[in-house]
Amino acid sequence: MKLFKEQETKRARIELIPMIDTMFFLLVFFIFVTLSMVHQKGLNVKLPNSSQGSAVKLHNFVVTLKEDGSVFLNKERTSLQSLPALLKQKVTNKKDLIIINGDKKIYLKRVIKTIDIIKKDGFLRVSIAVNPVK
Repeated sequence: MKLFKEQETKRARIELIPMIDTMFFLLVFFIFVTLSMVHQKGLNVKLPNSSQGSAVKLHNFVVTLKEDGSVFLNKERTSLQSLPALLKQKVTNKKDLIIINGDKKIYLKRVIKTIDIIKKDGFLRVSIAVNPVK
């Protein structure tokens, strides 16, 4: 004769669906954080293509040469004549990389002139931005 009713003990379960939801949320979060870390300071121009280009991972300054003749340093409008003074003011280390974003429709002469102006003031690292060929 049983006086007390035995209680059934439930076994602990690991719920997989909420855990999978959490993992997907973390994955999406880290993807967005990673994408937001890749940020270039220049303006949008149509870059020429190159099979030899590589991604830049250092702290850099972007000089943008637009088709209409305007010149920008990290989205700040300037002129070719005042570019060296602005670079001296902004760039603290002469070894910092200066990237030239030249619209693909501008003449090479403008790009070379810009490189000459930058190098004449002692900046050692100048690079031209291109899109990789796919």
